[in-house]
Amino acid sequence: MALYDPLTGLPTRELFCDRLRQSMARADRRKGALAVILAAPTAEIEQGALAEAGKRLAGAVRRTDTVARFAGTTFAVIQTDLDSFDAATFLAQKLLDEIGVDAHVGIALYPDDADTPKQLTGRAEGALDTARKTGSTFAFHDSKLTAEAEDNVRLARDLRNALAANEMRLHYQPKLELSSGRIVGAEALMRWQHPKHGMLMPDTFIQIAEECELMVPLGRWALEQACRDAASWTQKADEPVRVAVNVAPVQFEEANFAETLEAALAGATLPADRLEIEITESSLMRDPEAVAGVLVRLGQLGVGITVDDFGTGYSALIYLRRFPVDALKIDRVFVAPLPDSPNDAAIVRAIIGLSRSLNLKVIAEGVVNDAQREFLRAEGCDEIQGFHIGEAVPAEEFAAMIAGG
Repeated sequence: MALYDPLTGLPTRELFCDRLRQSMARADRRKGALAVILAAPTAEIEQGALAEAGKRLAGAVRRTDTVARFAGTTFAVIQTDLDSFDAATFLAQKLLDEIGVDAHVGIALYPDDADTPKQLTGRAEGALDTARKTGSTFAFHDSKLTAEAEDNVRLARDLRNALAANEMRLHYQPKLELSSGRIVGAEALMRWQHPKHGMLMPDTFIQIAEECELMVPLGRWALEQACRDAASWTQKADEPVRVAVNVAPVQFEEANFAETLEAALAGATLPADRLEIEITESSLMRDPEAVAGVLVRLGQLGVGITVDDFGTGYSALIYLRRFPVDALKIDRVFVAPLPDSPNDAAIVRAIIGLSRSLNLKVIAEGVVNDAQREFLRAEGCDEIQGFHIGEAVPAEEFAAMIAGG
């Protein structure tokens, strides 16, 4: 009775505070962060509605999070493993959507806002009071975060309608083959033609898309559009040109991802060897057995597989032996200091040497000058991309580029 509320079945304030102490200690060990989110209806609600609200809130969070009945009609959530305050913003919005009644939300962050569980819950209560007094749906302890969060919520609402409104775009950054000096492909990069804010770059909206669970539909659209664009290039280019599409981990984990990709190729009548999929090291490591199965399937189709940002993640070399990948992409953080940094030069040489020993193609991104290009050419890098070759351009401009227009 002291630990679980008999009406909702949720932890009580006492158990919540105990779990908060444990979560804060774990965050300290991992040098991580967490949020305490308090949600309260704007008016008194009957017991049945309160029990239903608790059930909905419990179903809206991850298994690693905690939902409790904090006091009266106020619910509390511990959101662990917080990547950014945006994650707390969108969970708060999700809780508001799920609670089933008009409500206010107050948010406090650890370690930014407080040092102890009592301080942290107190800051969250203060934020909840601020939301009530101002008539806002939610508020952070830090008022500057509240304003930024409100902007992001509005942007998220716009993003949900962006595909249907035909506002998404793909631009293509050319890839140059160093041995021939020929443009042999391009990386598809997403853009958002926002009706109010103009052309938005990925760093403005990708994290929002991830938090709002929009990456799968956006990724599917990007894959289909890139295949259609690449199919049109085959009619204009003298030599084969490939298109590379980034795939988010959540897309790759979809049970039918291989079928989605195969349908995109068939719908565009694009040969599979004209498509490359770029995945990060972290994607490979999330579920190695499942990933290996998907990669084998893609390899059987003839699709190229590139490990993106190589060297910045896990770099578990044992998995390169198991996964049927075709290329490694050297991250721009190693390319930028070339050729003047001995340490970065050594890392790049090592990646190129590893690629050669495994019979993999190697690509360098972020090349911006002749010195970098010449260093990479001399070391045996296969392809480069970056502003030195060209910035990302709309599909029509890239088609003209490879056609000599």
